[in-house]
Amino acid sequence: MILRVIFLNRWVGAILSWNVSLLGLALLVLWCPSPTRAEEESVLPPVVIDATDLEINKTRTVPTTEEAVRELRKTPGGVAVVASEQFENRYSLNFEDTLALTPGVYAQKRFGEEVRLAIRGSGLSRGFHLRGLTLLQDGIPFNLADASSDFQEADSLAYQRIEVFKGANGLQYGGTSLGGAINMISHTGRNILGDQVRFEVGSNATYRTNIQTGRVFGNSDLFLSVTGTTSDGFRQHEDQENVKANGNIGVDLSDSVETRFYLSANSIKQELPGGVSLQTAVESPELADPSSIPQDWARDMRSVRVSNKTTIDVDGEGKIDFGGFLNNKDLYHPITSFVGVVDQENLDYGVFSQMSGEYTLAGMNSSYRGGLTTQFGTTDAKLFKNVGGARGVKLADGEQTSRNVVLYGENTVKILTSVALVTGAQFVWAKRELEDQLRPEGSDSDYFRSLNPKIGLLGQITESGQVFANVSRSYEPPTFSELTQGGAAGFTPVNAQEAWTAEVGTRGGDDLFGWDLSLYRARLQREMLQFTPGGNVPAATFNADRTIHQGVELGFLRRLMSDTLEMGDSVMWRNAYTFSDFFFNGDQQYSDNSIPGQPRHFYQTQLRYNSPRGWFTALDLELASAADVDFGNTLKAPGYGVLGLNAGYGLCNDIDLFFEGRNLLDKGFVSTFSTIVNSAGNTAVFYPGDGRRFFGGIRFKW
Repeated sequence: MILRVIFLNRWVGAILSWNVSLLGLALLVLWCPSPTRAEEESVLPPVVIDATDLEINKTRTVPTTEEAVRELRKTPGGVAVVASEQFENRYSLNFEDTLALTPGVYAQKRFGEEVRLAIRGSGLSRGFHLRGLTLLQDGIPFNLADASSDFQEADSLAYQRIEVFKGANGLQYGGTSLGGAINMISHTGRNILGDQVRFEVGSNATYRTNIQTGRVFGNSDLFLSVTGTTSDGFRQHEDQENVKANGNIGVDLSDSVETRFYLSANSIKQELPGGVSLQTAVESPELADPSSIPQDWARDMRSVRVSNKTTIDVDGEGKIDFGGFLNNKDLYHPITSFVGVVDQENLDYGVFSQMSGEYTLAGMNSSYRGGLTTQFGTTDAKLFKNVGGARGVKLADGEQTSRNVVLYGENTVKILTSVALVTGAQFVWAKRELEDQLRPEGSDSDYFRSLNPKIGLLGQITESGQVFANVSRSYEPPTFSELTQGGAAGFTPVNAQEAWTAEVGTRGGDDLFGWDLSLYRARLQREMLQFTPGGNVPAATFNADRTIHQGVELGFLRRLMSDTLEMGDSVMWRNAYTFSDFFFNGDQQYSDNSIPGQPRHFYQTQLRYNSPRGWFTALDLELASAADVDFGNTLKAPGYGVLGLNAGYGLCNDIDLFFEGRNLLDKGFVSTFSTIVNSAGNTAVFYPGDGRRFFGGIRFKW
């Protein structure tokens, strides 16, 4: 099946080359004899990054995007909803694409679907994969049980929206981390009714095919999506071949009960080009690390994820959600000769439940939410010497076990007509255990516990305008990457990271102007950073003493013109600015140095013209300031500006076309990097941004 999808991908890509003939376009016109549809964009407050009003049929288990927006506006802190219309008419491969123009979110590509994803400085020391954020799919844990995560399994074409909960605002999903939570919501058979096929082709022999179907059968609905992607990549040794399948089926068991089963399956093959020197990244960005090719660095995985969510309406005033999940993943990961070949098989499972509703207390309107999330995982973790990308001598063999229980609750009381008091708390219990099969003396285990309170105020200043403030505590136990760093028996002495965060902000808007502003300051203890604590201890991840993370997250949109060239057209200006100021607070080794990892200033803007005749064109600009690379603040990644163009045309109700050009000026720049102690050692840690690339696609619906 996998080979068939990849063959179809390349066959379709050969047909849909850039040399599309006029005859082909004429055939498309004949397909659509009716007038093009008129689509007028309606503007929502910038808490919703996409401004399109979604009209989908409601299910109990999957609220509509409008319902999700209304619910999130009850949160006294930074949140965002990115609807699929924001990224579906472009080549959206990873979180850098899907979460663009979301203030506070820093997502920059390393290679393929792998990005550095951070909110409020979460996981900055991690030069690979993800830490410091809770990822969910349909409200169900997507991370592994030790809280680490991969990005490659996410398929944006299967999602109707992405919800972003910054910081402690992720409490409603049991999120415990500094960065918050990101929840990817799948399409259902009710909002994707019918069939569609999508073909995409682009630079570097990039081809992608997606087939979707949505059906409603009486009291049931079904959604299926299969995506195949092949690409040679912009850089050497960056080839990828991926097949991702996602589906769900919902069944109304009664007038008040619905259950939904989810299934995801992935086969992913990704070559890794590695990091290079700063000079190479800027002047010869297509080059890979010289060792990556003979050692065949790669990250290949197969995974299957099964889950269920059942929703019960309770007397029209509340609801109960509960369910469970099972995730199995095999990872084959040849990497540097220093690390070796990571060979792992993982099994994760757990259950969850949540109850929410409204009530009246002493004449005050109130609402509540409470829940329990459990996640248990076992990883058969083996490590071999890398011999040309194949397994050599076994270097490590251990069974890693993670157990997590998060109990949380939140209550909202209208203390005044336009002011709500929000209080909440969560209890976190986690265990990490290693059974070393090669060296039994290396076995170890540790427990982590914490009670994290939250208090906030939400004020309604106008019909759509809100102000908010909150104070909260976050708590992050270390993952196995931090605990099993080698060199000694037992766990590396890394403790859980704690933080108190204060946040104030405002949001609102109308058809002409909208805004979303959050200011935060977090005081961290024992932040997990990659540095040398002193003596003869090598650079690895350890706990810093005291650090500060503070910043500004600003989003605003403005309708600049309407009815300018023709009745019903508009020009929209969207902006997302993130200011990040992260630093040590009187550290014995680094004093008040800045914490490296991302630029202080990061700005994305888009100017988009929408025609009532069904077409649009948008100009995108991304600007980033210089960023510290090392903890000594002696080496910086240079700032950059990258220009892009995106256009689309709804040829008729059944056919959509899009075109995208990226880095139009072909500028050499550093997309992201791994942090290092100082510039005296290895500085080949830079990931080049892609050069000029073009993509195009067509989608048929019936």
